[in-house]
Amino acid sequence: SEPNLSTLGIPDSHSSIALTNLTSQSSILDSLLTHKRLPASGLPQHTIQHILLTLSTLDTNTSPKWVGVGEREARIYSPMVSSRHYGFGHGVGRSGDLMESQPKAAGSTTLARLALSLTLDAVRRGAGLKKPVSDYGMLLPLCTGMSMSLVLGSLRHDSKKNGCVLWCRIDQ
Repeated sequence: SEPNLSTLGIPDSHSSIALTNLTSQSSILDSLLTHKRLPASGLPQHTIQHILLTLSTLDTNTSPKWVGVGEREARIYSPMVSSRHYGFGHGVGRSGDLMESQPKAAGSTTLARLALSLTLDAVRRGAGLKKPVSDYGMLLPLCTGMSMSLVLGSLRHDSKKNGCVLWCRIDQ
């Protein structure tokens, strides 16, 4: 049921607009999860943040009712770190299978699978194809340094005569 903002003294004309915005935020996430396609136009930053915060609430570490005591409980001590990562504390996959769902990390798994679907859709659109490129792929999270090391390592074999790399700080 919809929240009743009139109990707080907010006029119906104002609450109608506010609740429409709230419903719109939820429908964008529903559309992404249902269609697994990039939206026709880019999403505003606050919408992306809302999606990330919503998905992170699916992980057990964000629930005040769940207190894990194991070694892989995604406890985050600092509120600043938690807000920087939108509450996500778990990684993706499981030992031996990065595509397997984590029992305590439904939100992290959903985010990883949604990111893969949107990436495959971007490849499809970029190639000008009507049908999906693939139903399967693997999207691996890598830090900037590891990504750059892999790219530069592969370029090392292609360009023997160039001995200099200019590396700007792209992670800040």
